Amino acid sequence: MNTEDIIKAAFELGSAIAQSEEMINLKNQQTELMGKKEAYDLIMRYQDAKTKMDNKLMDGLLVTQQEEAHLDILEQQITSHSDIQILLAAQEKLENLMQAVYYAINQAVTGGCSSGCDSCGGSCQM
Repeated sequence: MNTEDIIKAAFELGSAIAQSEEMINLKNQQTELMGKKEAYDLIMRYQDAKTKMDNKLMDGLLVTQQEEAHLDILEQQITSHSDIQILLAAQEKLENLMQAVYYAINQAVTGGCSSGCDSCGGSCQM
């Protein structure tokens, strides 16, 4: 198989993932959440605070305990918000799919489990 065929197969895999139940569900949840002002605003405040903190750290500046506490509070509010929990669950399902795809590709490339069949329960068909 040549490089062009491999790239074509990768594109087809990407298209299949884009049409997967996991991806469609995530997009639907993202769209729905954008219409929920409270949840959307909370995410925006968290992202803003996180970006500011990350920029300070990259610039070699100190982050105050107050800034860290503020970010922690926002993070707690996000993880406890029911609408956001639904979105996070959808993101986790897509991440699990992507990890499974990576694992399958890795198994195909390496020819099986690197640590023997104990690690996969024999499902890799070494």
